Amino acid sequence: MNTREYIESGILEAYILGALSANEAGQVEADVAMYTELAEEMARIETTMQMFATKLAMVPPASTEEKIWSALQYASPQTGNIGSRQVNTPRTIPFQPEYRKPMKWQYAALWAGLVGSVLLNGFLWMGKENSKSDVAALSGKVFVLEHQQKDVAELLTDYQKNKTMMADTGMQTIVMHTVQPGHPMAATLYWSKNKGEAYVSVDGLPAPPKGMQYQLWVMENGKPVDMGVLPNSIANTPAMQKVTKPVTDGQAFAISLEKEGGSPTPTMQNIYVMGKV
Repeated sequence: MNTREYIESGILEAYILGALSANEAGQVEADVAMYTELAEEMARIETTMQMFATKLAMVPPASTEEKIWSALQYASPQTGNIGSRQVNTPRTIPFQPEYRKPMKWQYAALWAGLVGSVLLNGFLWMGKENSKSDVAALSGKVFVLEHQQKDVAELLTDYQKNKTMMADTGMQTIVMHTVQPGHPMAATLYWSKNKGEAYVSVDGLPAPPKGMQYQLWVMENGKPVDMGVLPNSIANTPAMQKVTKPVTDGQAFAISLEKEGGSPTPTMQNIYVMGKV
């Protein structure tokens, strides 16, 4: 048995509150007798409930006892000890031993209501202290989930683009390999010459350092022509970027690392990858 899952299920609390059927309660008693960890947890729960009851207990007004006994005398059809009882006579309330048998089902609802009320007030009191941190933690989780959902949506969009481009018989795939010795890098360009459209993926390039940006070039008749800078967010990811300028001709493509915003001519020592058509 996984006692941790058993404890976290809340069945021990339900047993203590008398909310289980006879068969379920019997099974819990058997489990508690078999596993020391369950017995210790049940004792801890009972102690916690007693602590809340003691902490949140309120002393009733002095007149309450008199009113209760007066109501009992009035409602009882019998005369006897109740009618002749002296209010100031000391009474002894028997104390239940440490080991308590399971509660009878007739008292379960009353006990559940009492303990539930005490616990609710205790949790509300504790909640006032922790509400701000709980809200902040929940907001953080929502923020993370929103970003994860956005990432998944972007991946799906990229996958659909790839699928559409692969189905286009006029689409060429140009793989740009590293030109930096000892630094394995790569990028891919998908080019439809007839439509003049191109998409580039730089998943094999590291993220640019601060203040720098990748720039795409096409070689036309031996001269590099600027095709625009690429957003840093797509570096080292499977995301693709559509080339903003029309690409109708070219013999090769290259990517260089330039200052943020781009350069009119490529920095030759910073050309990272290149691929021929």
